[in-house]
Amino acid sequence: MSYRRPELVEFVERIARREPDLDDEQIIELARRLLGCPEDEALLVGARLRFAVEAYREGRAQ
Repeated sequence: MSYRRPELVEFVERIARREPDLDDEQIIELARRLLGCPEDEALLVGARLRFAVEAYREGRAQ
C-alpha cells in the first residue's frame, strides 16, 4: 500500500501555494479540516497527509 497518493500531493501543494507562510504541520492540519475526516480516521489521514507534504517538498527540491 502506498501513502503517496497523487491527489493528496496535489491537494497539499494547492494549500502550500495559497498559504506560503504555513509550516508542514499547519498544512497537514488545514488539509485534515478541509477534508472533514472523521475522528476515527485521523491517524491514518494524518499519516497520508504527512507523506503527501514530504513528497511535495521533495518534488520542489529537485
